[in-house]
Amino acid sequence: MISLDHLLIDNRVLTQRFSCDVARCKGACCTLPGGAGAPLLAEEVELVHQSILAALPYLSDQSREYLHVHGAVEQSPTGWSTTCIDDADCVFVTYEGDVAVCSIEKAWHAGTSTFRKPLSCHLFPIRVANFGGPYLHYEQFDQCTPGRERGNQSGTLLVEAVREALERAFGPELTARMVRMAHEAQEDKS
Repeated sequence: MISLDHLLIDNRVLTQRFSCDVARCKGACCTLPGGAGAPLLAEEVELVHQSILAALPYLSDQSREYLHVHGAVEQSPTGWSTTCIDDADCVFVTYEGDVAVCSIEKAWHAGTSTFRKPLSCHLFPIRVANFGGPYLHYEQFDQCTPGRERGNQSGTLLVEAVREALERAFGPELTARMVRMAHEAQEDKS
């Protein structure tokens, strides 16, 4: 574990090679089974609610009906998350062919929403826990094997693959330091 300012960082966040290969994984991060959707920060709950209208044109009839009946978010003892259909698909999933994508992010790209998507989705497969401060850890899922393979082939480090999300969460300066640390860790391994 590494300490960087106010962050605790699992070594694998800095050493894992990863580059999303959505053509092969089919957007599995949006459809992981388990019943809970994307973890939400408390301040994101209202942003998700405000994004529903912009996301609706991209959603299937099933998702629209589910949103109407069950809502977009749910609270558990561990916090907030988006709701899921059949304990798998996030309620905001839409499909482009056989690839699951986020309807909130589609609306953001179209300029009809100011909220891109939950930070937990943007950072995936990095997760943020709280142990008296943010703790970044890499969560390895079998469904992300194509991303690990592609990252190994291209030499892309996980922190580079999710750099934009890290900058959104922690700012460009801290992210640049994190990326430098990751490159130094790679040099030390050589």
